[in-house]
Amino acid sequence: MSSRDTLTSIGAGLGSALLFLLVLTGNPLALLLSYFGHLPLFVIGLWRGPKSLLVAAIAACVALLLLGGVLPFTVFLVVIAGPATMLTRVALIMRADDSGKPAFIQPGIILAAMALAVSVMMIVILATVAADGLDIQGVIAHFLSTMYTEMGVPLTPDVQQIIVMFQTYFPAIAALSWYLMVLVNVMIAQAILVRAGKNLRPTPSLASLSLPGWSMFVFALAGASIAFSDGNLAYMARNVAVVLAVPFLFQGLALVHGQAARWPQKRMILTVFYIVTVLSSWSFIAICGLGIVEHLIRLRGNQPMTRGNEEDR
Repeated sequence: MSSRDTLTSIGAGLGSALLFLLVLTGNPLALLLSYFGHLPLFVIGLWRGPKSLLVAAIAACVALLLLGGVLPFTVFLVVIAGPATMLTRVALIMRADDSGKPAFIQPGIILAAMALAVSVMMIVILATVAADGLDIQGVIAHFLSTMYTEMGVPLTPDVQQIIVMFQTYFPAIAALSWYLMVLVNVMIAQAILVRAGKNLRPTPSLASLSLPGWSMFVFALAGASIAFSDGNLAYMARNVAVVLAVPFLFQGLALVHGQAARWPQKRMILTVFYIVTVLSSWSFIAICGLGIVEHLIRLRGNQPMTRGNEEDR
């Protein structure tokens, strides 16, 4: 690695640390910008490779440890630096495909592995709370009530109803917000690099996305756990099942994109589809169900698209 590459990597790491620290300002705009803390790391990693990303991550962690102390360093390492390093490393691995030619790991495997990793982390955190003999849902309800009180929001019946609604799936909501935040940062980083002609791997086609077989097994296991458990175990299983269902949402979207690619009016079809999806609160459940059906019986067959492959990239 040249000195120029090293300086570029250190700059990316310091940029990531700065974006992370913006959350401490309390400013709404700064809070929004802090969601892009992964972006500099993904850009350097998907451009220069894992070694440059490791240098950037170390620079960011050292800066946070010196400026903020152990807590910001730990949070950054667990939430941003660690996941960005591992995800980039996996995304750039090449192995032989079915025809024996070298190829990058399929995005469906990465999406499913991310969901499984998030679920395991969530289980560890919730199990730690339950190990103290506490009711997880009660702890979360208390946390949300305290949060609203500190924000100066009166605990009216309407607010309490919101708390009851959120506490049921709060761990899954928190986990998925991070999951989607990482995916958005990856997609933006890849788009920037493709535009500049600096990307190490081509942008995967959503229409050709396919999940690994084990993704259905772990999802079914979480679903079965809901039926055969109660209390804290049922609560954990319910939230884990929600997280593990998200890859099937992308599988359902892949089916829609693959079928839309068969028509000349593909862009119009997808525009209408996404408008309807955003306007309907039940659409995401339906798309997940579609993804599960596609995973089980392969509605697309082995070749999901007949035209427009390049336009989907």
